[in-house]
Amino acid sequence: MYASSVGLPKIEELHGLRVTPGDPLCTIEEFMPGEGVYVDDLGVIRAARVGIVELDMASRRIRVRSVVQRPRLPSKGEQVYAILTSVPREDLALFRIFADERGITYSGSFSGILHVSQASDSMIKSIYDAVKPGDIVRATVLSSSAPYMLSIKKPQDGVVLASCSICSAPLYKVPGRNVLVCLKCGNEEKRKVSPNYILVHREKGK
Repeated sequence: MYASSVGLPKIEELHGLRVTPGDPLCTIEEFMPGEGVYVDDLGVIRAARVGIVELDMASRRIRVRSVVQRPRLPSKGEQVYAILTSVPREDLALFRIFADERGITYSGSFSGILHVSQASDSMIKSIYDAVKPGDIVRATVLSSSAPYMLSIKKPQDGVVLASCSICSAPLYKVPGRNVLVCLKCGNEEKRKVSPNYILVHREKGK
């Protein structure tokens, strides 16, 4: 017993329709199945992959053309979020880029490099004066391909989340102070901090 066409797209709407696996298209009484589709137990032709519906009216055949989505990649001039994975040299830090400026994660991770000359808007000798392993930063992409060269010199860029080097507890930004503070052990650490730092501790009476 075949299904009726009730609830299925109109024939004139099928061609060029973007579909996902399982979407009902038509019945086998209307079209013959081609590539990228399958027929269910009720005789309904359904999409077997993500793509665009194509109709061959001469042969009365329906197919779904695969659409390969281009992966989102960091681009030059874009702001990204990245986590510091290692410091191979005093003047160099390696990052894993994981999200764009809106915080939308990439389908994969991309490697980034931060040189000490791009770590601060003032002169520093060691990368540790600006960032440390495990820090999450907002950075600007300087190059067009991986490994991406990064910069945190812009006022809005810098560390947005960090942990204490002694006890691993979160570090807090304290308004009016130029260091990050650990509320657990009292340790204070210097970073190139973004104004968008996530954790803020406001001291009583201030």
